[in-house]
Amino acid sequence: MRRSRLAASFPVLALASAAAVVALIAPAGASNGNGNGKPPKPPRTTTTVLGTTTTTAPTTTTTTRPAGGTSFATGQLQGATVGASGCGTNGDGEPAIHVSRANTLVLGSERGLGGGSDAWRQLNTTAGPGASACSLQYTGQPNAVGGVGASGGDIDLAFGSALNSAGTYTVYVASLNGGSVSVAHSSDNGATYTNVPVQGGLPGDDREWIAAYGADTSLLTFHDVATNDIDVLRSTNGGSTYTQVSEAIPETDYKAGNNELGNIVIDHRNASPVAGGFWAYQSFVAPSSDPGLLGSAAFNEAFVAVSNDGGSTWSDQPVPCSTSNTDLDHNFPNVSVDPAGNIWTAWSDDTNVYTAVSRDHGATWTCSPKVSTNTAQAIFPWLVATSNGVDLVYYGAPTTGKSQTWSVYFAQDPTGSATGWGTPSPVVTVHSGSICESGVTCNGGRQLFDDFGVDTDQSGWAHIAYSHDSPDLGGGNTYTGYAVQTGGTAAGVPN
Repeated sequence: MRRSRLAASFPVLALASAAAVVALIAPAGASNGNGNGKPPKPPRTTTTVLGTTTTTAPTTTTTTRPAGGTSFATGQLQGATVGASGCGTNGDGEPAIHVSRANTLVLGSERGLGGGSDAWRQLNTTAGPGASACSLQYTGQPNAVGGVGASGGDIDLAFGSALNSAGTYTVYVASLNGGSVSVAHSSDNGATYTNVPVQGGLPGDDREWIAAYGADTSLLTFHDVATNDIDVLRSTNGGSTYTQVSEAIPETDYKAGNNELGNIVIDHRNASPVAGGFWAYQSFVAPSSDPGLLGSAAFNEAFVAVSNDGGSTWSDQPVPCSTSNTDLDHNFPNVSVDPAGNIWTAWSDDTNVYTAVSRDHGATWTCSPKVSTNTAQAIFPWLVATSNGVDLVYYGAPTTGKSQTWSVYFAQDPTGSATGWGTPSPVVTVHSGSICESGVTCNGGRQLFDDFGVDTDQSGWAHIAYSHDSPDLGGGNTYTGYAVQTGGTAAGVPN
């Protein structure tokens, strides 16, 4: 059985039956971004060039890796003043990030379950030489609804792939709300949101993911706490209502009760053979064979559930070459699809990160050697497949033990083949100490939470959202940082 990431019980939620339009206002206490009741320290700047580090002002970090000269500007986002841009302080963690076809960037992060989620954006986002990590505008709390709850757990984002009736790409922000899920949607590029409580009551839902298609369609998946299966809900009205349409794993399949799900993605560019349908891909890991009713087995195989009819039916495709690893239940498997329709997936065995690619909708796979070649431990992979290669990020540490130092690592595969990965390089140091991946049962080491993300803009530059110890490395709290690629090789256009 999978390790539970939620508490054993959930509060009963009285959910409103209709959506509430959110006027985004600055939350009380937002200026105290470190969450420890003490005034936050001023943000610091670190510049790393060819292994030499100096600390200076103001509030951005530039990291240059020797191999290929790839560089990023990084900074802590300000979460105190709605409508303002710049770096400052915040108390958020476990962020998600996506860029629309119009180059609108939205970054969302969470304050913790019940504490609310926060969002930042940049219209006509910029990257490359001279780009700043302090350019995002804080837009407030998309999932906050009076009388319902502020959400604030397991945030995920998506953009529509076609213009809606307002002439924009709809933004979706999904978040846990106690034992339920809520989805906020925006038709004004993330300036304001309408929040929709989707599921309520006991026993609850866990770790939701969202992907969007066209102008008004989205798929929402999450773990059903009662069954451990992956429920699939669909909206065809821009996120105003959601209806369950399927389960990603058949109820009779042993994997339905023995899995850890990752994200869901939708192919926006390659037609489905089913009229009115589209290709969708849901990542998960599970045992490679049935452990039996009373048995247990390690999650030693990666899978991708494949739908060609918009999420109504699914075929669970194994990644056979992933079974050379064991215990892949390490928050989280990840999947991405490139503009040609090739599927990429990534996973961690708690020591190394691996990837695989399929060019036939998951029927066959080619696995990479370990990508994390220069770290002793690598976890939380996230990748974006583009028209000109793949970008991958993960948290990595060069040593094991309680005195670890963790960084965001960035790797590129410009060839689009499973064996084309270059040497990963650290972008920014984010955590000092060990990491606990057991959710709410952890007694420490939770500053990085469970995942983070990367996306590319329409020019192929990488944008990363990450968690960082607060107020400094080794601190017991968390803040959300943003990294924008300023040099090196840009990948291609995402799907």
